[in-house]
Amino acid sequence: MKKLALLLFIAAGMVACKGKKDVAETPVVVEEVVESAIVVDESDESEPVQVIYYERTVCFGTCPSFIFTIDSDGSATYEGRNFVDLIGKYSGESSPADIASVMKVAKEVGYDTLQTSYDNPLVMDLPSTITIIGDKKVLNRYRGPALEGLYNHLDKLIADIKWTKIKE
Repeated sequence: MKKLALLLFIAAGMVACKGKKDVAETPVVVEEVVESAIVVDESDESEPVQVIYYERTVCFGTCPSFIFTIDSDGSATYEGRNFVDLIGKYSGESSPADIASVMKVAKEVGYDTLQTSYDNPLVMDLPSTITIIGDKKVLNRYRGPALEGLYNHLDKLIADIKWTKIKE
């Protein structure tokens, strides 16, 4: 599990270190690197591991609440809870390029240098945003870093995935 996360971070770092390129070129390079990392992990006959976790929690008002995950094999899940368009559990597929793009945005915002928690339990009625990218978890609820760029990127990814309702 840690091996795949490390490979994905290395792949994202290699892409980021190549300098600025035309945006149209980047996904092709990223996809090739990440696909090979995933194939290496599958050769170990291990199960897919969760590489991205994104959750928004409830508040006393109309805050959107959901959980979104992507595994190393590209399988994605979404559970809409409150004040979102999709309520219930859904499954979908994400590409290696999608995973790499999240890793790239996380690297750009310095995700790996963030604290684990930005919170104050004495402050009431604030929703939390919880992300896990690779092995790094960040709870962002009170006076945390400005991660809107990362959150917007994840929200767009959710919107772009073709979701299939999971029958319960």
